[in-house]
Amino acid sequence: MISRAERRWALIFAAVVMAATTVPYLIAAGAQRDGWQFGGFLIGVEDGNVYLAKMRQGAMGQFLNTLSHTTEPQTPALIYPVLHGLGWLAGPEPWAEIAAYHVARVAAGLLLLWVSYLFAARFIEAVAARRLALLLVALGGGLGWFLAIASPEALYGSLPVDFILPEALSFLMLFGLMHLALGRALLLLALLAYLSRRGLWAGLALLGVGLAQPLYIVVGWAVMGAHAAQGWWLDRRGDEAAAMRHDWRTALVAVAVSAPMVIYNAVVLGLDPALAQWMAQNVLPSPHPVHYALAYGVLLVPAVLGWRALWRRDARLALFAGGWVALGLALAYAPIPTQRRLVEGVQLPLVVLAVLGLHSLAAWPRRLAVGLVLALTLPTTVLLYLGSLGAARNVAEPAFHPPDQLAAFAWLRQNAKLGDAGLAAFETGNVLPAYAPLNAYIGHGPETLFLQGKLPRVAAFYNANTSDDERRVLLAEAGIDFVLFGPREAALGGYDPRGAPYLAWRFEVGRYAIYAVSP
Repeated sequence: MISRAERRWALIFAAVVMAATTVPYLIAAGAQRDGWQFGGFLIGVEDGNVYLAKMRQGAMGQFLNTLSHTTEPQTPALIYPVLHGLGWLAGPEPWAEIAAYHVARVAAGLLLLWVSYLFAARFIEAVAARRLALLLVALGGGLGWFLAIASPEALYGSLPVDFILPEALSFLMLFGLMHLALGRALLLLALLAYLSRRGLWAGLALLGVGLAQPLYIVVGWAVMGAHAAQGWWLDRRGDEAAAMRHDWRTALVAVAVSAPMVIYNAVVLGLDPALAQWMAQNVLPSPHPVHYALAYGVLLVPAVLGWRALWRRDARLALFAGGWVALGLALAYAPIPTQRRLVEGVQLPLVVLAVLGLHSLAAWPRRLAVGLVLALTLPTTVLLYLGSLGAARNVAEPAFHPPDQLAAFAWLRQNAKLGDAGLAAFETGNVLPAYAPLNAYIGHGPETLFLQGKLPRVAAFYNANTSDDERRVLLAEAGIDFVLFGPREAALGGYDPRGAPYLAWRFEVGRYAIYAVSP
C-alpha cells in the first residue's frame, strides 16, 4: 500500500524534476533576440523538427501520418497519432505547437514518474527505498560521463548510451521525448495490470502504448511471455509458485486485446513501398556490449543481492524483475533494424533490484554504498543538463532560427498547401516541414527515403555548373512545387535561380527567396 504522505512526496518530487527539465527551455525562450526564435528543442533537434512536422499535419486536419521529409508517394497510416492529435489541439501557429509539445512533455513526465513509483512500490516495501528507486529512475545514468571525459571520441563506433538512448535511461525521455515518456508510462501500467492478473486492462494499456511507440507493445509481450514461461517451468517442478500458471491466461488476454495495433502496423509497414523503405533504412543498432556494461554496471552487483532477497520474499516478483533485465539485455541484439529500442524499460527492474540489494545491507555499509551509487550515476544527468543550459544561451542554428528564414516559412504557410513538395539544402529541409505544410525533398536521416542518393542531386542542383536540363529532371521526378534559396543553398555551389525559365519568383526577404516551379 502507498500512504497519502508517500503519494504527496512522489508527486512533489515528479513536479520538481519536470520543472527543472523545463528551465532550459524557458531560458532559451528568453534568449530570443533580433528576430531569432527558439525552435523548441535543445537536444535531438533534427528529430524534434520531425515531431513538429507531424503535429503540423494534425493541425491541418491530417490525422494519418505521412513522412514529411521525403517526397515519394505514400499511403497515410496511423503512426504516432499522439503527435497528430496534439497538433490538432495546438493549431497551426508554430509557437503554439512548441508550447503544446512541452506542456504535453511535462504531463507525460509526471505520469511516467508517478507510475514508476507505483512500479517500485510493487516490489519494495520500505518507503525510503522506494524514494531512492524513483530518484535513480528519474536522474540516474551510467558511467557514460566518465567515458565522455576520459575518451571524448566514440568508443567502438558509438557514444555512451547515457547520451543517445532514451530507452536505456529515463532522463532523456523526461527532458525531450514526450511520446516516448507516455509510451513507457502506459507500458508500466500494462505490466502492473499483468502482475495483478488483469489481462483486459493490460491489453488496453498496451493499445495506448501503440499510439505513442508501437514497438513497445512487443517489449510488453516479451516481458509477460518470459515471465509466464518461467511460471510454467516452476509449476512443472512442483514449486510453491505453481499459482503462476494463471499468468499465461493474463498474458494471452493482454496479447489478444493489443494484437490489432501490432498487426495493423506490420501490414501497413510491409505493404506500402515507401513505409517499407523507411523501416529498412531506420537502422538503430545496439552499441558494443561495453557500452551497456558502462550504463548498467554500477547497479548490477547490488541487483544480484536484491534479486536473492526478493526471491526469498516473493519468487513470482523476483522472476518478473530478473527476467525482464535478462530478457532486455538479450533483446538488445535481436536481429531487427531497431534492435536498441528493445532495451526499453530495463532500467526500471534493474533499479528496483539494485535498491533492494542496497537496502539489504547493514546500516553503515548501506549508507556508504548508496552514496557511492549516487556519486557514480548522477554525473551523466548533470552533464546533460549543463549542456542544455549552454545550448539555451547560444542563439544560433540549429536550436534557433533566423528571422528571414522564418519569414519565408510564414509565406509558405499562407501560400502552400499540405503535401506540396519543397527543395532545399538538408539543414533547411529539416526545419521546413515543421513550419510550413510542405514535404521536404531531403531533411532527415531515416525519414528521407534514399537520402544518400539524393544528397548529391541536391548539391548538383544548386551548383552553377549543372545544366538546366538536369535541374528540370530532378524537379519533375520529385514533383517539386517550390524551390527555396538561402545561405545554405548558396553555399552548395553558387547557382543563381533568378531568370531560370522553369522557376517563377514568388517571395524574397533578406538572403532567402522562394520560387515556384513552372511547367
